[in-house]
Amino acid sequence: MPTSVLISGASRGLGLATARELCARGYRVFAGVRSSGALPAGTGASEVLLDVTSQPSVDRAVESARREAGRIDVLINNAGLHAFGALETADEVRFRELLEVNLLGAWRLTRAVLPEMRKRGSGHILMVSSLSGLVGLPADGQYAASKFALEGMSESLALEVQRFGVRVTLLDAGPYDTDMLRRDESLLHNLSSTRQGEAYEPLHRALLGRRQGAEPSRNAAGIIASVVDDPPDQLRIPIGPVAEQVFAGLEIDRGERARQVALEAASVRWWMRGEDPE
Repeated sequence: MPTSVLISGASRGLGLATARELCARGYRVFAGVRSSGALPAGTGASEVLLDVTSQPSVDRAVESARREAGRIDVLINNAGLHAFGALETADEVRFRELLEVNLLGAWRLTRAVLPEMRKRGSGHILMVSSLSGLVGLPADGQYAASKFALEGMSESLALEVQRFGVRVTLLDAGPYDTDMLRRDESLLHNLSSTRQGEAYEPLHRALLGRRQGAEPSRNAAGIIASVVDDPPDQLRIPIGPVAEQVFAGLEIDRGERARQVALEAASVRWWMRGEDPE
């Protein structure tokens, strides 16, 4: 029986590239999309309707994949939104939508697949995060807020589920080619037309002007597929050369230092050993 993978946000960008790469490697892939027919032909994956902002939609997608494959071995929380602009210019509705997808969407899907993984004693949950979850960049505060929160949630989750044989991996991606960047560029006029946006226009324009030369999505997809092939012991994995540089320059903890500190602070080493409270 081939390993089954459910991936959210798979109709385009990194999600689509990852679905294609995993199919090419022999995985049975269930590609979550928000509307029927959104998955391009020839991907090799099975299309599954999935809106991560809706718990009923999440439950139906998980049940559909389980019914067809028998179980879900790997979950890739990839669905994501971006919002560009200084925090003073942020729209509250969009900010809330960002958190609903990037943070709560990942939580909803994780919660839906965990019971079966936990009972089975195996499973792998991958969270597609970002360098913006490690460093807050100007005009990126909304996205950074969602990804910093995802990083913290995943650190806690990893400690909670290791006892049950379930792995958690954070994928900290550097810049890669995606239509998120093109949508940001289309927002510049709207931002500049407001009083707050006008004040930040030089910053917005300069930052958008530097967003060239991003890595092709297929490169990042290859790294993600390799993590699925051979799950690492580390919690945090850099995706791409820029991410590697940031990890080295900031001496980013791959997860082990934080794990040891958390275990000491909470006094729960017994939990990790599968024992009763000390």
